[in-house]
Amino acid sequence: MKHNQRQFLHIATLFFLSTIGIALLSWIGNTYEADGVQNLWSAEGLRFLLRNAVSSYVATPALGIVIILFMGLGVASYGGMLQTLWNLVTRRKAWSLKERRALILSLVTLLIYTLLIVAVTFTPWTLLQNVTGTLHDSPFTKGIYYIVSLGIGAAGSVYGWVSGRLRTDRDVIRGMGSLFIRCYDYFIVLFFIVQFFLCLNYTNLPLLFGLDTGTMHIVFQLCCYLPLSGMLFRKNDHQIK
Repeated sequence: MKHNQRQFLHIATLFFLSTIGIALLSWIGNTYEADGVQNLWSAEGLRFLLRNAVSSYVATPALGIVIILFMGLGVASYGGMLQTLWNLVTRRKAWSLKERRALILSLVTLLIYTLLIVAVTFTPWTLLQNVTGTLHDSPFTKGIYYIVSLGIGAAGSVYGWVSGRLRTDRDVIRGMGSLFIRCYDYFIVLFFIVQFFLCLNYTNLPLLFGLDTGTMHIVFQLCCYLPLSGMLFRKNDHQIK
């Protein structure tokens, strides 16, 4: 006998329906002349959405950050380094000699990379500091996610090559794309999250309920990143061939 599992709405669907709900609330609020409420369910609201839907999504920091980190972490995951580190923490599996050698060399690679970044950032060369010699608005702070992803990807590549899991450049490319396959729906979820907050801010409903801009920014950031926690650790049914 098959057990019927209760099906819940996808998080993207929830944000889509919530956006429709916001539009209805804004229409009601505008109809009853609530203070400052703009009607999204109107010609001007539609024009606003069409003008800003794509640009707001592309400009979302989470989009670029996740894409950059996915490439480096993907290589480390696909090459087996992250799984070996997990086995080290949980002590679930004994290591083979090849895995030990691969992990040591990958950690040495990561250490050398870290020392190199420190050398060009905090020593007299200061290649990654700004023109005034500080880190504020510097190449280091602006490129921190790229720096982190590159370091993890380099260490993951070394582990994969030494352990034999990565044999050609094509394997590395597959690794860079592996997390995109595992979390294929994240970018769809992110799109609907961005549209929800775009519409919510347009209606001025947060101000009506006493929510300031700082609070809304924090909530927005949490909504952008929290869905990843479940997607990264779910069972991957989409294997890379």
